[in-house]
Amino acid sequence: MKKYDVLILCQFFYPDQRSSAILPYETAEDLTKKGLKVKVICGYPKEGVEDKPLKKEILDGIAIRRISYVQLSKNSRLGRLVNYFSFILSMIFHWPLLISNKCTIVYSNPPILPLIASINKSLFKINYIFVCYDIYPDIALVTKQIAEKSFIYKLMLRINKRMDKNVEKFVALSNDMAEYILKTRKNISEDRVVVIPNWYNDKNINLSEKIFDEEIKTLRDRYKLIILYSGNMGICQDVETLLEVAKQLKGNKDMLFIFTGHGQKEGWLKTEALNCNLSNVKFYGFLNGQKYIDVLKAADAHVISLVSGVEGMCAPSKTYSYMAIGRPLIAIMSENTDVAKDIYDHQLGYVVESGDHEKLSEHINYLFENKDEVDQIGNRVLTIFQRYYKRGISTDKYYQVIKDIIN
Repeated sequence: MKKYDVLILCQFFYPDQRSSAILPYETAEDLTKKGLKVKVICGYPKEGVEDKPLKKEILDGIAIRRISYVQLSKNSRLGRLVNYFSFILSMIFHWPLLISNKCTIVYSNPPILPLIASINKSLFKINYIFVCYDIYPDIALVTKQIAEKSFIYKLMLRINKRMDKNVEKFVALSNDMAEYILKTRKNISEDRVVVIPNWYNDKNINLSEKIFDEEIKTLRDRYKLIILYSGNMGICQDVETLLEVAKQLKGNKDMLFIFTGHGQKEGWLKTEALNCNLSNVKFYGFLNGQKYIDVLKAADAHVISLVSGVEGMCAPSKTYSYMAIGRPLIAIMSENTDVAKDIYDHQLGYVVESGDHEKLSEHINYLFENKDEVDQIGNRVLTIFQRYYKRGISTDKYYQVIKDIIN
């Protein structure tokens, strides 16, 4: 007799505040509220939390087991590999905990984690849902993190081949990701792929409230136009184009560019801004809670970006926190992405190709000269968010997929 309806396997989970931790937590919470028995096995957080959580607890009806593993710096390739394999090894040591469930949800971080769910399918007939945040090894190959002849690349291809054979449902975060999967993974049939976008929980956002943080409030009062980039500053994000525009517009003393978040390119961004004496650029680290909401509110437009070549391999989850505030979106990415298509179809802002800093500069200058359009475009953004990207809309889709599997 299976004790749990659903087991969620993920590296990051609440109280970690990164989106890859919050989304599984909110999924688990909503599934529990719908009457499913949910268990989570995740990594024990080393950083990014104020108070160290328990290794084993029941939280909001969710049975959580946090396991320890080696956690080196994520800024080096070796560090990330050690973290990945250490986490998987720790999972293997806890294997008896992974089989008391009817269905498994497994995430693509780390990329080799789905192998455990695949083995459980073969040995114990436990169906699993694979949630694909990033498509590996494709994205690592395109961004030149690994070589086509490398051991890691070949290992990932073998893991994917096994996973494709066993996976019950492949969750893509966007239509362009679903199309990429069907095009490149020959063993995945169309009926096994379901599109479920990520979301943002807007329950703590009151758009009529003031900005609470005094520093952010001062910036809002000081500048006529504030452009915000928030989230990951990694190999898949084109932050270079936005910084180039900040260089071009540094003579405008009434315009400010804010960067928040972290990633491999964070150090380069700060050094470049310092070397170019960009007084119109301000950096914050990783933000959450009220200060993050305040920064979102203070901005007049929000920037989302992807480097050229990774279309369909990942989806920028920060899009939805942006949309929940109701501000114009500026997408630096291919027109063949869901984000770009939403912007075009519903007039939510602007789309420029990666590297086109001249066009991006034109759009930002236009907003500076036509501030009245910020609210007009923002209202359309908020409408589309509430129609398609609220939390319950996506978690309901997970619930339906799980019910179909376990029944």
